[in-house]
Amino acid sequence: MMKSMLAGFGVVLATSFAAQAADLGRPAPAAVDYVKVCDAYGAGFFYIPGSQTCLKIGGYVRAEYRVWKTDADFGALYGLTNGVKGPANNSATTRVRAQLTLDTRTNTEFGLLRSFTEAWYTVDSGSASPSVDLWKAYIQLGGLTAGRAQSFFDFYTGDHYASVFETAHSDSQVNLLAYTFSFGNGVTASVSLEDSTTGNATRRFNSFGVYGGNKYPDLVGNVNISQAWGSAQLMGALHHDQPNYNNKSEWGWAVGGGVTVKLPMLGAGDSATLQAAYSKGAVSYATPDPLFGYDFLPKSVTLNSPSMNQTVAWSIAAGLTHNWTSKWSSSATVSYLNHDGGAANFLNVTKLQLDYKQVDAGINLVYAPVEGLTIGAEVEYKRADIKNNSLFFPVNETDAVVGLLRVQRNF
Repeated sequence: MMKSMLAGFGVVLATSFAAQAADLGRPAPAAVDYVKVCDAYGAGFFYIPGSQTCLKIGGYVRAEYRVWKTDADFGALYGLTNGVKGPANNSATTRVRAQLTLDTRTNTEFGLLRSFTEAWYTVDSGSASPSVDLWKAYIQLGGLTAGRAQSFFDFYTGDHYASVFETAHSDSQVNLLAYTFSFGNGVTASVSLEDSTTGNATRRFNSFGVYGGNKYPDLVGNVNISQAWGSAQLMGALHHDQPNYNNKSEWGWAVGGGVTVKLPMLGAGDSATLQAAYSKGAVSYATPDPLFGYDFLPKSVTLNSPSMNQTVAWSIAAGLTHNWTSKWSSSATVSYLNHDGGAANFLNVTKLQLDYKQVDAGINLVYAPVEGLTIGAEVEYKRADIKNNSLFFPVNETDAVVGLLRVQRNF
């Protein structure tokens, strides 16, 4: 601490002497360069003193204020009881979040060596102390990526804030080991081994006592092209479904594709995106927030179930971002999810049906009065239509709407 204070005091003295020398018409002495700018990787990087490693510190501080309109059925089914007081009641909740990112880069004989860390500190309504999330922490060398990073299945994760209700797409941070091959002209191909049990997407493995563990990591691959017109991606995944009621297992899978097109003719920075995904036995690759997140269920929930029903889910999502002026912008996203969980005889007493259709939508208006500050208002909507032939879920349909105000300072 004392060394840092002395170093800072030295910078102040050097600057003062330089200014006085300039006022007297004498040449100013060279200032001591305690922090040297690193311009090899863009703005904001500087050399860590005594090394050839460049560091960029970034993040944001965010405050959100929300008003809910929902009912008790919705809160119970989706687990969003925070702020839900009862049928036809409005409720208000708040969130404050601080994000911190550290990006370090060094040129080596094997290519660029990079490490990236992103941490979230969040306080929501009903919480007296902050939750801490290690959102990302990975190392890259050339095409290698090792650590916690965005799933390589993911492409489009929505245009609007999606602070409360996420639209139907894959959006997961997982522990992984991946390699990306570059073919030039913006074309890449990636293969990744991913631990789906570490993902932030909803996965209700242990419900009904049917999930037996994670024997193998998910195998994920994609082919991506990014050029001046926009970008596109094809992706696929294999996921192992292992029940605990017998020794049989099956492989789930998912495929998807998306395209983003830049629209400079509408406004600088404008874009439109369309994406679709289909999954069997791997629900989270179709949606990050399923109402029923089971990858599979036994056909008959007894002590010795002989086989399983794999969940089939498919989704389609589209979004648009438009910049009205240099200070005003809007983003909108809409998605549709079809979830077919099959049917199981629960202890041979009643039939458990987990079929439903889900619609999500969101739109916002964002104002950026000065660089680094945004103030945005957003409306988010979710609706579920449930195939009701079960005593466990006596609800045919439910929906909710949330309005929120976000104030965010990026640095």
